[in-house]
Amino acid sequence: MISMMKEITTRLKEVNGIISGYDGGMMPFEQAFALARFYYDFQDTNALIADAEAMAGENPEQLKEIALSLEAETATLLNNIGRLDGIDFRGIANAHSRRHHAIFQEASDGLNPYWKRYCGLNHRLDYLPLGSKEYAEAEKECEAAKAEHDRRQTDVRRIYEEYERESRRAGDVFSLKASHLYALATKLNGIAGSIMTDLDRMEKGEGR
Repeated sequence: MISMMKEITTRLKEVNGIISGYDGGMMPFEQAFALARFYYDFQDTNALIADAEAMAGENPEQLKEIALSLEAETATLLNNIGRLDGIDFRGIANAHSRRHHAIFQEASDGLNPYWKRYCGLNHRLDYLPLGSKEYAEAEKECEAAKAEHDRRQTDVRRIYEEYERESRRAGDVFSLKASHLYALATKLNGIAGSIMTDLDRMEKGEGR
C-alpha cells in the first residue's frame, strides 16, 4: 500500500494541472471529481502527520524530498486557487447525475415493449388448447420473448448500477467548495514546513 506521504505530491501535481489548465466555463466532471477526491482523501491531516513521523524514522532523506515537493506544490495551488472562484460544483454534480439517470430512464422505458409482448403471448396461451400444435408454437414464441426480455432487463440493471455509482461520485463533487481546497492547501503547506524544520533539527542532533 502506497503511503499518504508518497502519494500526496503526485495527486497535488494532478490537481495543479487541472487548475492551471482551467480557462472558465463548465469544468468537466472528471476533473471536478479529481479535485473532490484529493480533498476527501487527504483532509485527515492527522493521518498524514502520523505517516510522516513513521517515515522520519525509516527514510528521512526521502521524507525531506517529499516535504520540499509538498511545499512547492501547495504554494502553486494557493497561488492558483482563485481560478476556481465561481465554479458551480453543485451544478456540475447535478448535471452528471441527471445525464446518467436519463440513460437509465431511456433503457428502462425501452424495456416496456418487450415485457408487454411477453405478457400478451403468455396471456394468449390461456385461450389455446393444451397440447395442440398452436399451443406448442405459441409457447415457444412466448419463451423466446421472455428470454429476450430477461436479456434486456439484465442490461437495464447494469445501467442502473452504473447510475447509482455515478450518483455517489457526483455526491463528492456536490459537496466540494474552492474554500475547502484552500484551507487544506494552507494546512498542508504548514505541515511541509514543519517537517523540514523537524528534519533539520534531527540532522543537527537537537531532537524532534
